[in-house]
Amino acid sequence: MRSNNYATISSRAWYGDEEIRLDFPDGWEIQMLSPRDAPKLSKTEIQAAFDQPIGTPRIAELAKRKRSAAIIVDDLSRPTPASEVVPFVLRELIQAGVPKSEIRFVVGGGSHRGLTDDEIAKKIGADAAAEYEVVNHDFMAGDLRALGNLDSGLPIYINPVVADADFKICLGGIYPHRSVGFGGGAKLILPGVAGYASIFYFHEYHPKRGRGIIERSGDEPDLRDAAEAAAEVLGLDVVVNIVTNSRREVGGVFVGDFVKAHRVGSQFALETYATPISDQIREETDVLLLNCYPLDWDPVQTGKSLWARAYFDNAYTVIVNPATEGVCYHGLSDQIDYPRFAKRSAAQKPMPLPAPKIGSREQALVWSDLFPVDAFYKRHPNDILFREWDTLIQMLARKMPRHAKVTVFPCTSTQILVDGD
Repeated sequence: MRSNNYATISSRAWYGDEEIRLDFPDGWEIQMLSPRDAPKLSKTEIQAAFDQPIGTPRIAELAKRKRSAAIIVDDLSRPTPASEVVPFVLRELIQAGVPKSEIRFVVGGGSHRGLTDDEIAKKIGADAAAEYEVVNHDFMAGDLRALGNLDSGLPIYINPVVADADFKICLGGIYPHRSVGFGGGAKLILPGVAGYASIFYFHEYHPKRGRGIIERSGDEPDLRDAAEAAAEVLGLDVVVNIVTNSRREVGGVFVGDFVKAHRVGSQFALETYATPISDQIREETDVLLLNCYPLDWDPVQTGKSLWARAYFDNAYTVIVNPATEGVCYHGLSDQIDYPRFAKRSAAQKPMPLPAPKIGSREQALVWSDLFPVDAFYKRHPNDILFREWDTLIQMLARKMPRHAKVTVFPCTSTQILVDGD
């Protein structure tokens, strides 16, 4: 199906970051609801962030006389192009005199699976991956370091490479998060490199801050506070936080104190991801198209695009997530380590794709190349999985008026709605 009406969106983070064209029937009206965005930073602008840290001396000063360093990075479930910033971090540590052989990277994926060698190279860059030791955090490992408890009772168990390092850096992205307001900062410590008991307690026994909220409301410590309290106990020295633009480029870098730099970075993120919307668009939209990019590597992250549905009462929802990882695993909810999960999955007979049948507006219509069928219907039992775009749109067209109005969120997982005309 080809038409004069189409939308062009980015897709497949980490696997080409390509532009794809989505065709709609003739007569449909397409409205692209884009974020305010930010330009790509130059190397000179990135260096300036390291020259003028927020709330701390520069890394080269902080790390003097340190014998070892751990650089914690987020995994591919986060779209952070860490490889663009890693050389600046390494330059600071080498300048400080930290032995190159004692600088290690730790992939702080919390209860996610570890990255492969190829995926590690994507995250930190091929040169760094070849020259430095890189370890994946294992939240079920038996050698985690016990650092006591927070006042709330949360037990602190931390990856040994991180806990034993003289100097600790978190290098990750700042993205809207429904539980901690914005990711980044100390969240790469808890849950990033924490143990099962810590992660479980963290998720179950603390109030949530809410998506896109920078500061806590009320007096009771919430999830962001818990992460920062654990980082304080550990002795996190500095963060290097990245805000990406809609093309998954480095749009902002915030270096320094793990609270102060994170708050400044979160404010920039709020402005960058802000997406103005009018009441008229909300009321007149017939089809809401939510593109999961740039969080479209991991099938589990599909849920981070569903927030927009609450703003549209009368629209059918279409979700685009290629789920290029093709593995739907989250250790905390699956309650099993990844090797056993992979073995069990390999032994299962793949579930055939059920014949799609569109019913009510409450169903999400998900177009995905690689989202496993059985995992999809386990996590989204009331929704519908499609492999072919044309099939989805042709079936949806039967329920639409001739001049259906489509509102497209090109990077829903990071966008934040604000009032606008």
